[in-house]
Amino acid sequence: MLKLDIRENGVAVRARLAELQRKHLPAATVEATNKTGRYIHGALRSEMKEVFDRPTPWALRGLRYKLATASQPIIRIWLEEWGGKGIPPAVFLRPQIEGGTRRHKRFERALILAGIMRANEFAMPVYGAPRDAYGNVPGPYIVRMLSDLQVFGEQGYRANRRGARRGQRRWNYWFAIRSGDPSGLRPGIYWSSGAKVPALVFLFTRQPLYRQRFDFFGVGRKAFDRVARRFFNEALARHIRRDNR
Repeated sequence: MLKLDIRENGVAVRARLAELQRKHLPAATVEATNKTGRYIHGALRSEMKEVFDRPTPWALRGLRYKLATASQPIIRIWLEEWGGKGIPPAVFLRPQIEGGTRRHKRFERALILAGIMRANEFAMPVYGAPRDAYGNVPGPYIVRMLSDLQVFGEQGYRANRRGARRGQRRWNYWFAIRSGDPSGLRPGIYWSSGAKVPALVFLFTRQPLYRQRFDFFGVGRKAFDRVARRFFNEALARHIRRDNR
């Protein structure tokens, strides 16, 4: 969580404030804090759009902030940690903020539990995987893939190679290849459409290592330093002018 206190800009001058200024200080502080918080929130959203390739609305909406109050004139901006049916933004963005490795996704855990993928492997989408408008593999596609591989029922791989309709053979199906398979194919999940060479959809790899791309704290702090003092002075002057009128 990014937590910034706008009052740190006024410590040096508070002793010199006139009585009229002190009268309006609490309201001006809350007003300036909220305006600064919205500015920082916008700066972080802009940074996400800059460093990520087509970030999803789910990721952008996961950037939250809380308005200040008279008792707590503090800016709080954070990434949502509860995802409902999806992965929380705080989880899938953390490696992009801190660098390092990522956790297994839900469908990867299902593949591991089904014995299709090893516990130290990760499924990376490659050229055969369809992408949505944001560059991600669509969820319904993954669900159909897992169903075809019988992840939700029987375990194993190269599963469901024959259709259930009238016992006829299916030409369109997914199958998985594990490391060391005698076929010579790279370990991963393939889509067979009747062509001589099946399309590789997900490649089983080692744990991916991410570098820091989204400087959440650095961008937030720079945005705060850029506008906090100006917003505070403007808010205080505005309240004093209203009182004089």
